[in-house]
Amino acid sequence: MPNTHRSVADRGEDWASSLVFSAMTIRASHEIADTWKYPHPYDFYDVTADPDDYHEFVSPKLWPEVFQQIHCHGDLVGFFSAQPIAEGTAFELSLGMHPSLTGNGRGLRFVNSGLAWLDDHEYQGRMVLSVASFNMRAIKVYQAAGFVKIRDYAQVTNGGTFDFVEMDLVRST
Repeated sequence: MPNTHRSVADRGEDWASSLVFSAMTIRASHEIADTWKYPHPYDFYDVTADPDDYHEFVSPKLWPEVFQQIHCHGDLVGFFSAQPIAEGTAFELSLGMHPSLTGNGRGLRFVNSGLAWLDDHEYQGRMVLSVASFNMRAIKVYQAAGFVKIRDYAQVTNGGTFDFVEMDLVRST
């Protein structure tokens, strides 16, 4: 992976305005799943941390309705997905940024760019996401984007049972 992720951010440009969304490809899904490794404790989010998650991430037949890869100046920097739930009246979101870009103040612009993309493509209404309860930096980003905590729950994943927070964003239709 080129080290341009850091140089793009260091140029001082409005990073979010340079994000380009396109449909996920097998190649990009494997690049993310096989090579993106987060530092502890965020390695919990490595796609390889759970075999079922890995299989879903690299199997196009299992992909959500919306599964976008995100590039910045040609580099793969993230993904964003939305799956209809509640009979199509809401969408469950999943997203991730390249490990070298996390923890540096780009999260809110990244989330807002994904939400804007959904708006532009007429995916509107209620948005739901889940985040590991230890991930306070993501929870703060989601709150800044307008998500509110709905509930705490335990989920079996990554070889154990972990605490999660479900968050909800009600958007105009």
